[in-house]
Amino acid sequence: MVFPELKRPDIDVGRDGGIPDATILLLHAHPDDETLGTGGLMARLVAERVRVVLVTATRGERGEVVPGPLKHLEGTAELAEVRVAELDAAMGELGVADHRFLGAADARASTRSPRRYSDSGMKWGASGFAEAAPDAPSAALSLAPLDEVVDDVLSVIADVRPHVLVSYDERGGYGHPDHVRMHDAAVAAAERSGLPLYVIVSSAVEAQGGDVVVPLGEYRAAKFRALAAHRTQLSVDGDDIVLSGGQRRPVRDVEVFRRWAGE
Repeated sequence: MVFPELKRPDIDVGRDGGIPDATILLLHAHPDDETLGTGGLMARLVAERVRVVLVTATRGERGEVVPGPLKHLEGTAELAEVRVAELDAAMGELGVADHRFLGAADARASTRSPRRYSDSGMKWGASGFAEAAPDAPSAALSLAPLDEVVDDVLSVIADVRPHVLVSYDERGGYGHPDHVRMHDAAVAAAERSGLPLYVIVSSAVEAQGGDVVVPLGEYRAAKFRALAAHRTQLSVDGDDIVLSGGQRRPVRDVEVFRRWAGE
């Protein structure tokens, strides 16, 4: 088992020592984030018979689209629908059967009516990190009260009873306000539920002792197939991905996670 919280101490190392009904809950912001940051982890855990539950906060309505035949979707209402279909296809490649959108009936606090959190959008700041867009819609995730977002996450925790939470670090990886909001919600939900939270360690950050390092290994092909499903957001070119702005990035051979212990 990848995370120590999913192991039974009374079972010898090297045997199938997973706890019964082991479950992990991943909290992401937009379709494609889950595959970019945790695709290898998800595929591996599914193979190890861990229940993998993915919550995506928005449908990525404001995402840029890669140049090509789908570029016309950028800025349209149809983009969200296409990105939902892309996410479904990616989850099929990774073997994940339980996916929910935050605010929908299966990921919403019982005291509130279902709602749809919208992509907040972003702009690039002078520091090289993303910043909040000045025209975020009123339904934007980043503008929603944090307590409301946390309550929705807690409703999923109560339903699926995970043993581990996974989300972003305090900068949301690269600063996107929706990533930061999901980090903040994950931290609060972990504190209120008593669950361990692991955050994704960026490729720009050196791994430390105690980090959970997950080699892609035999799950590399599944991650690449899932990446290729997100056709509006990226292109796969050999061992690299090319993003909508033309940025080329190699796909790391490992995914790294760190137990959150506060800032």
